[in-house]
Amino acid sequence: MSERELVVHGHFYQPPRENPWTEMVAAEPSAAPAHDWNERITAECYRPNGWARIVDDRGRVVAIVDNYAHLSFNVGPTLLSWLEAHDPDVLARMVEGDRLGGGAIAQAYNHMILPLANERDVRTQVRWGLADFRYRFGRESEGIWLPETAVNDDVLRVLAEEGVAFTILAPNQALAVRPLGKPLGHEEPWHDVADGSIDGRRSYRWVDPADPDKHVDLVFYDGGISHDLAFGLSAMTAEGFVGRVTHAAPDGGLVAVATDGETFGHHHHFAERTLAYALPVTAPKQGVHVTNLTRFLKDHPPTWQVQIRESAWSCAHGVGRWKEDCGCSTGADPGADQQWRAPLRAALDLLRDAGAEVFERRGASVLNDPWAARDAYVDVVLGARTVESFAAEHVTGDLVEALTLLEQQRHALLMYTSCAWFFWDLAGLETIQCLRYAARAIDLLAELGEEPPTAAFLDRLADARSNQPAEGTGLDVWRRHVEPARVDAERAAAHMALAGLLARRPEGSVATWEIVEDHHRVEHRGALIVSAGILTLRHTRTRRVTSHAYAVMLIGGLEVLGAVRPDDDTRDAADILELFEGLERGDRLSVLLRYVGERFGPDEFGLERALPDAADQIVAGVATNLEKRFATTFERLYSFNRDGLLSLARAGLPLPAAIRLPAELALARRLEAEITAQQGSWDPRAYEAALVTAKEAQAFGLTIDAPRARTALEQTLAAAVQRALDGEVDAVDAALALRDLATALDVGIDVSGPQEAVYDALLVGGRDDLRSLAQALGLAADHLGIPDR
Repeated sequence: MSERELVVHGHFYQPPRENPWTEMVAAEPSAAPAHDWNERITAECYRPNGWARIVDDRGRVVAIVDNYAHLSFNVGPTLLSWLEAHDPDVLARMVEGDRLGGGAIAQAYNHMILPLANERDVRTQVRWGLADFRYRFGRESEGIWLPETAVNDDVLRVLAEEGVAFTILAPNQALAVRPLGKPLGHEEPWHDVADGSIDGRRSYRWVDPADPDKHVDLVFYDGGISHDLAFGLSAMTAEGFVGRVTHAAPDGGLVAVATDGETFGHHHHFAERTLAYALPVTAPKQGVHVTNLTRFLKDHPPTWQVQIRESAWSCAHGVGRWKEDCGCSTGADPGADQQWRAPLRAALDLLRDAGAEVFERRGASVLNDPWAARDAYVDVVLGARTVESFAAEHVTGDLVEALTLLEQQRHALLMYTSCAWFFWDLAGLETIQCLRYAARAIDLLAELGEEPPTAAFLDRLADARSNQPAEGTGLDVWRRHVEPARVDAERAAAHMALAGLLARRPEGSVATWEIVEDHHRVEHRGALIVSAGILTLRHTRTRRVTSHAYAVMLIGGLEVLGAVRPDDDTRDAADILELFEGLERGDRLSVLLRYVGERFGPDEFGLERALPDAADQIVAGVATNLEKRFATTFERLYSFNRDGLLSLARAGLPLPAAIRLPAELALARRLEAEITAQQGSWDPRAYEAALVTAKEAQAFGLTIDAPRARTALEQTLAAAVQRALDGEVDAVDAALALRDLATALDVGIDVSGPQEAVYDALLVGGRDDLRSLAQALGLAADHLGIPDR
């Protein structure tokens, strides 16, 4: 051990959040101002780590570092799929970081605790994780991250059989070690390290006790430094962190550190900057070579063997945290217990086994090899392969039946996501999410015409009890939080009908249904609006086609009543025609309502049947009109009382809250209107009215929050910067003027995107003509680049 080597491994992961029926993530108020926690943590962590700033003592940006090029890291597949859809630039930066540094490894697919799974599910989780990595990063992964580092000999055996070369574990997961390479019968005795005393400065090899030809290499991270990084990074400097590394390996060797990737920016704000300085600057200065797991194991193959115990990094009781009341939990209230964990797992196990029986029995007639098809189905889920290509290889019977079986199995895997048991209560968001996956798995069995074990499942779930008295048992949680989230094709049709009346009618698709045919008619009679039609939908996953006849009436305001049923060629046209003839005849509202219920029921609906968390989108138009009315009233109040407000301000008297709030809202609305009206203009003189409004607010001591104005200025500045990068002569001056304008308006715009683009142009393209713009954007234009090592 001569050279000190450092590996920092970040486990980037978010619990899945999408509705299993619609595959859309709902708005999460606790994540405000972001739409949801994926979006918020991306802004606080995943994006900043792709473009991490090194700043000088004046706060100017000296370098922008892709931390992913220096880390060893894994990203959960469910998070990667969200990034692909919502922030592909961040995903591309991760992939580019891996191309430069080679530090990425796979993760078992949906964060299932593998020692508690059956072998078939373990194998699928590993294969899906490796396939996801191959699709995202364009290469094979040599290693894999085990969710919660949960491991036992059976899991490692599967890894070996699937060609996985290595993984990383916590020091207390090792039992004993001994040197490798001794002849059979002459091995050295095992040295007990069950107390966590394993020497993490070297790598180890686990050898299958039943088959010595099977092995997996292991790296054990430094528990002390990893803990301090996870919980104390905010108070740690780059020099302090690297100093801990040199102290841990005075004679050389490896120091591996592992923590949740969200540590760097989300749990500890701006910690990505500490990392950006520590890895490429401080570590080399102090004689520490930064590497990653893949490279280290190639350079230093194991010379010692290790035995491990069934365990995980976040449970002191093996893997008890995910099956019993072991005492480990996060966020627990005093006196809370986790006795709910066992009945939850028992209920899911019952459903899993029932689904597996159906899959084997029904799958045999529509799939070449059902379990091989399940393993290969991930490529369809990812979009790496078309359904048609997959079917040509695996499907022998009805395609809809085959896809429905595979979707049922996918949700039966997703319902075991570890987060369901990790936190303190049965009614937590993560547990509810997994119960929704279970409900989707049940619904898919019903679509196949099978009898799902719903009653037995709910009986076992009822044995679980929340720590929150108002939440009750698992059955209560199911009824309160799971059933309302369910969506079938008729609910999707009802949503289409509602959207057609109150918002813009969806085109092409609605949630996870493609719109195959949409024949509808809308008529008005005074304030009454009536819509009716026939809608044909095809599910994008299962390809199941359903047709629906519906009628819906907007009576006034947001009072809506409708009904939907399966289509019927023998009566649909006549029922729709009779409804509109009654409207034209002037039939009473009660007659029309009764007709809708009788001829299009019995499934009646109102706004509550909109897709989960989508009702706000449907009524957005109505809400916008109400907002305009309130805002207009506030503006009139402000204008009428402006002289009085000015007198109060001149007297130095603070405005009462009842006056301050409407005044701030009125001025914010005015500012947004003045700026958005000029959006795209590069001439600062076009924004003179906005400057007058901003100065007026400052004179009255008012604080304006104008997000639409902020967005408009950000987009206009970004466009000017891009044109400057493209070589337009006047664009630099325009961008400088817009930056000054934003400062004068005090709307707090985000210049990170333009800053990154100009940084690259200066550093790579040698664009000296951009130096003044770089300075205005906060760059240290005279000495850009990673500081000397």
